[in-house]
Amino acid sequence: MSEAEISNQLLALSGLALSGLSVFLTLFSAYVVALYFFLHQAPLLLRLTVFAFLTLAFIYLAAYARDMAEHAQGLHEALRQLGTHQPLSAGGQALLAHDLNARLRWANIAGLAMIYVGLLYVTFFYRWKER
Repeated sequence: MSEAEISNQLLALSGLALSGLSVFLTLFSAYVVALYFFLHQAPLLLRLTVFAFLTLAFIYLAAYARDMAEHAQGLHEALRQLGTHQPLSAGGQALLAHDLNARLRWANIAGLAMIYVGLLYVTFFYRWKER
């Protein structure tokens, strides 16, 4: 692979990551709205079913993010190896210098876990006030 191909794939992964984030935010927002307007009054079986669906969606998005992170890690490694054989352009050097993959991965995992626990609490344990 050339430096241009690797750089192009890394930049394309950024767009895919933003798409995954937008899906996550849409699911989260829709669930909060559903909780506020009607789900908090729903029978337990319905809340369990909807929460199970949300759980499966979160698991799918987490797997999607993990696969993208591993792909990005492989591309960074390929770019690093390419740099040992030939000089990299300024863009290639910048891509290697600003690899936030590992730190962002753990921040995303922590954020997803906190949101999940929060949604679990407001779905099953929080006592909603009557409006």
